[in-house]
Amino acid sequence: MPEASLPAASVPATTAPDADVIVVGAGPVGLMLACELAVAGVGVLVLERAADFDRRLRAPGITARSIQALDRRGVLDQLMKATAEAEPAYRTERDEDGRAPEMLPVRAGILEEVLYDHLAGLGGRVRRGLAVTGLSDASTGLVTVTATDGQGTEHTFRAAHLVGCDGGRSAVRKALGIGFPGGGPSVTGYQAVVTVEPEGALERTWRRTPRGIAAYAHGPSRIVSVEFDTPPVDRHSEVTLDDVEASLRRTSGVQVTLRDPVSLARFTGTCRLADRYRRGRVLLAGDAAHVHPPFGGQGLNLGLQDAVNLGWKLAATVRGDAPEGLLDSYESERRPVAARVLRNSEAATRLLHPGPDNTAPYELFFKELMTDPAVKQRLHDVYAMKDVVHQMGAGASEPAGLLGRACPDLLLERPRRDGGGTVRLATLQQEGRAVLVHTAGQTELASQAGAWRDRVAVLTAERVSPDVPTPLLVRPDGYVAWTPEAAPETTLVSALHRWFGEPRADA
Repeated sequence: MPEASLPAASVPATTAPDADVIVVGAGPVGLMLACELAVAGVGVLVLERAADFDRRLRAPGITARSIQALDRRGVLDQLMKATAEAEPAYRTERDEDGRAPEMLPVRAGILEEVLYDHLAGLGGRVRRGLAVTGLSDASTGLVTVTATDGQGTEHTFRAAHLVGCDGGRSAVRKALGIGFPGGGPSVTGYQAVVTVEPEGALERTWRRTPRGIAAYAHGPSRIVSVEFDTPPVDRHSEVTLDDVEASLRRTSGVQVTLRDPVSLARFTGTCRLADRYRRGRVLLAGDAAHVHPPFGGQGLNLGLQDAVNLGWKLAATVRGDAPEGLLDSYESERRPVAARVLRNSEAATRLLHPGPDNTAPYELFFKELMTDPAVKQRLHDVYAMKDVVHQMGAGASEPAGLLGRACPDLLLERPRRDGGGTVRLATLQQEGRAVLVHTAGQTELASQAGAWRDRVAVLTAERVSPDVPTPLLVRPDGYVAWTPEAAPETTLVSALHRWFGEPRADA
């Protein structure tokens, strides 16, 4: 059943917008989306209920696709530096060619701080201490949202579009009346950053015990305790150190003492997926659209990639150069990915259940199959969402080669006439544009793409490493939109029309 909606916001006579897009929620997903919009020249305002950053640890780190997205926008180095300064054990380096690592551990709150600073540098605004209380998509062509501050004063804001990035209890989703069906196994889990005493009492690993899951890994002081078939907890109640300690004692069987809490968080086994990601001028992203247990840290990365997929499409819609259906492709591309993550999360929850009926499949999977490097790599790719493929509209053809897949961070050797030297593809997308990579013998294609030069950067390369077929048309979110070998029935011009709309009138 759809959740009860919030009251409609009143629309005063003056309807001048406060921004092109309002983002509700200043967590990692909301800030990432705001940065994507701002880099594309879109005026963005972020509204956040909390007065400060949420410093609870939600995921142990970010994975390849999210790392690549941050690298494309020039944010990754600052994040790596801030992470290493906060926790020297988390220091991560680029490889000898300058390519980014595939995994980056993060401390709670650091990603938000880095994105906040980046957004400020792009001219985006964040207003804190404002809880959304009403929403309407009126006939004025603007979305109107009301929000109340800590003193009870009501504020009204207007924008051409609004995106709810306000978590699993999303006020925006409730205001839209969008259903959020689902359920899942009864699980109560805790994730915390604490000091564990006595030192050495817990082995630095994760274990399935007759009472649940106990983990002490992924950093100097991170613990996880998961109990199954537990009664529902009050989701609004504060998580205490005593709660976490009692749970860890039960699951580990060790009488540990926890001190010096840095982060205390609770989660359940609930899996829910929004019926839809868009209603009119209002959209959902991140946990507002999907929730699931945090096994594998999938939720943070899933949400960041929602933001990256949506950002350039919504920006094109605001600018007026989006082709028909572009904004709808956000849901058609991202909702199936979320459905798969929910399926995987529920499967993991059931597999980890300590009941005796699960022991045989658990041992088969973790003690036999996971010792095979190919199986281990496959599972890593699935959890990191490295195997996501989008349909690029190449007629009846299934995506082949790099088409529809995330493009690797190519090393491109430029011709001498262009200054020579080698450049990474990621550095060419810091302005949020698509890129057409071609070789010197493919100048006709460069000429065709010139009509979209405000949205598509064109780069000539003498050599490309790794050796992949060129030309390649890479969308702003890093996915390959066209290659002649993989989509012979589609021309570059038709692909440019499909993803980037009509060419410039003066082209």
